[in-house]
Amino acid sequence: MSEGRNWRRLHHLPFALFVLTMVAVALGGAVRIHDAGVSCPDWPQCFGTWGFDVSYEEQAEWWAENPDEIKTDEDKITYETWEIFLEWIHRFVTGMILGPLCILQWYLAFRRKATMPGVYKASTIALALVVVQGAMGMLTVMYDNIAWSVAAHLTLAMALAMSLLWAWIRWMDAEDELPQWMQLDPEGIIRFRPRLYDLTLSTLVVLILGAFVSSSEGQNAACGVGTFSAWPLCGGNLFGSLVDNIQFGHRLAVVIVGCWLVWNTRGMERGTTRKLLHSCIGLYFLNLALGGAYVLTWNGTFIEILSLLHLLLGTLSFLCIGFAALLARNTTTSPTLGEQE
Repeated sequence: MSEGRNWRRLHHLPFALFVLTMVAVALGGAVRIHDAGVSCPDWPQCFGTWGFDVSYEEQAEWWAENPDEIKTDEDKITYETWEIFLEWIHRFVTGMILGPLCILQWYLAFRRKATMPGVYKASTIALALVVVQGAMGMLTVMYDNIAWSVAAHLTLAMALAMSLLWAWIRWMDAEDELPQWMQLDPEGIIRFRPRLYDLTLSTLVVLILGAFVSSSEGQNAACGVGTFSAWPLCGGNLFGSLVDNIQFGHRLAVVIVGCWLVWNTRGMERGTTRKLLHSCIGLYFLNLALGGAYVLTWNGTFIEILSLLHLLLGTLSFLCIGFAALLARNTTTSPTLGEQE
């Protein structure tokens, strides 16, 4: 079978949905950095319409009819069309494209659940996560992008991405199309699998803390800005408060998990797992430097594109190690090892 025809096979549908999920994550990050999270203040509509071209007059009329939607006096209530479009296209991609395609994937897996039980389970989880993610998007709008809702929204997106990657791996395996580089040595990987699980959860914790920093008022500047006393120090000190300084807690977690990542390269078998772990470490420490650049380049305002890149590199480092853990799980899920899917 030619490579071109191979990539048109249905077993790559979950990977296409994974890519679409990452597009949605990037759009969500763009919405946040442009402070357009409530540029569509209602849900699922946008200023009472299904479009995004809402004039200032139409916005004013909607706010006059819905004064209770203004949460604080500081709330921004007038938006440019492009700001509304960012939130609108984010919703469109997730609700009108990703959601229906997840339903299609589940249906295809359901028809073959007897021969592909792992794909069916992963597809069911992915579909459930899309539904929950839609509800969380509604809560995020209702609660005006409160920090916990933003962190939960990102966590669910990562869970969805992982479930789609798992469906992709299991689907290819079921059709005997798993590439050679994804086939690991069972005896060599089984003792490293718990480490990969631990590292996946650890990097996710760092990602969640970063979401709290970016969405909590004042936390981006909690250690100061614009000087080396703000980064790598925190307010001129080596240590900061863990009680009211989420940024310092995030930084501390970054250092601990970074050391944990490096430590776990010891004894790792050469091959795909080691390459993925090294890629994760490279992205992780590049992202650490990017986080510092975000703080140090402050000059009356932050360079918000750095914040978006910080989010994307963070998700990629998490997904690298998560993908390695999924490959390890797939390799060691077999009747000969006495494990079930």
